[in-house]
Amino acid sequence: MMLKSTLLLSTGLVLANLSFAQKAIIQKADLKNVTVFTNAAELNHTANINLPSGSSEVVFTHVANNIDENSIQIGTGANVTILSVRPALNYIDADVKTEAYSKVENEYKSALTVLKKLQNQKATEESMLKLLEQNQKISGNNTSTTVAELAKMTEFYKPKYLEVKNNITALEEKITEQQDIVDKVKIQFDEVKGQTSGSGGQLIVQVMNNQTGNQPFNISYLTRQANWNASYELRAANTMSPLQIVYKANISQQTGVDWQQVNLRLSTSNPSQGGVAPTLSPWLLYYYDFGRQNTLDEVVVTGATTRAKSQNIRIRGVATNAIAEAPQALDDNVQQVENQLNTTFDIDIPYTIASNGKQHAVSLKEYTHPASYQYYVAPRINQDVFLLAELIDYEKLNLVPGQANVMFENMLVGKTFINPSEATDTLKLSMGRDKMISIKREKINDLSSSRLIGNSRTQTAIYEITIKNNKKLPVSLTLQEQYPLSTDKGMDITLEESSGGEVNKDTGIVTWKLNIPAGGTQKLKFGYAVKHPKDKQVNLF
Repeated sequence: MMLKSTLLLSTGLVLANLSFAQKAIIQKADLKNVTVFTNAAELNHTANINLPSGSSEVVFTHVANNIDENSIQIGTGANVTILSVRPALNYIDADVKTEAYSKVENEYKSALTVLKKLQNQKATEESMLKLLEQNQKISGNNTSTTVAELAKMTEFYKPKYLEVKNNITALEEKITEQQDIVDKVKIQFDEVKGQTSGSGGQLIVQVMNNQTGNQPFNISYLTRQANWNASYELRAANTMSPLQIVYKANISQQTGVDWQQVNLRLSTSNPSQGGVAPTLSPWLLYYYDFGRQNTLDEVVVTGATTRAKSQNIRIRGVATNAIAEAPQALDDNVQQVENQLNTTFDIDIPYTIASNGKQHAVSLKEYTHPASYQYYVAPRINQDVFLLAELIDYEKLNLVPGQANVMFENMLVGKTFINPSEATDTLKLSMGRDKMISIKREKINDLSSSRLIGNSRTQTAIYEITIKNNKKLPVSLTLQEQYPLSTDKGMDITLEESSGGEVNKDTGIVTWKLNIPAGGTQKLKFGYAVKHPKDKQVNLF
């Protein structure tokens, strides 16, 4: 029978007359499963200890080196009482290396040893070469040496000298080859640095046992040195095909303990996020008059900026934004559980994730969803044409906000961001820019003007927009333009040209739904006029 023992973390609660004179019991805590939150992780260990009766001090090793003390929970048998527990670091014992770490480390050391031996051999041959050169020089400077003796000396030194030189050349080639091997192994060695099981983290637990014998322990705690985030791959063969969405979870951890073949659970919750509901304070509205008569000033509102005449209105108060994260749809190896406040994903396949802070991608599912494709351009802001994939019924995908790589027509075309938190019926995903559709926005000077009549000035801006489809297939294109909105009774704005576009007077946005044939061109005219007092200035661009 396992019980959750209440942990008395304050040493003052431990009875003073208890003596823990016995030698501490050192026990490795085996990591079984991990729940990874968006910015933390809960680690769950197990251990079995043959406990003597009475009081004992148990030191659990192979645990994280940065533990939230308030999160520690220890379950044990009915005959065992947990008196106190505290996390600590062990600076004495050597790290226990993983099998993968040891293998790469040995390969690196072995390759380095071979390199040093070759370098030593080269140094020896170079010393021999210097010795031959010095002896030959001494013999040559001896005036008593006959020509016959010099010939014999040359006959002796020449092959020796040549042999040493050839040895050096051969060794230099071997050193170059071995250095390349060392460099490659070092890259692998750097990858696994930090993959040590015994990081120095430990839990020191004082227990009281009523009956001698083997006792099970379940240990769980929270550490902030781990996180996960969602990422995606969006793939579409063409504008007639469905959209493939590949779900991934990028997990990284620096807990100090390697997660070797552990069961993973991912959770969308954030343990460090405050759970206190916001309280609204009084919303006070003030006027500020800076005496500026010739310019348009900004209205500063929480989360927005607009324009107003001659005054700044600043709104003070408290604003809150709540973004509800939705879970992912998942395949047979991942079980999705939707809780009241979060969603968890249980991954059936055990994973090994090293404690080196590097991201480990876990594939969750590849999902195919119907999509309609629409080209979009807003030439006032950007004259590039973007391809959008529009998804309906996307709620059943349970997407989580995250970055996505976009593959279109078997090419990587860029990155986008998936934000399913937007409260719309259709989720629009940007699939990148299409350079095969060109847009030109030019001001028509003959139709644009600035006229002064009495105390008023009327400024008119007319544009011609040319759309050219250079593709071999027809395209559907949504084009949006925008005209300014008046912020003052003395300012009158009229839409002069819209070429049949749909006008939204509340936003000043004009929308055209265009069908451009292959190789076709279409032109639109768009323009507006602004009438205002002549002593005021406005910027129409």
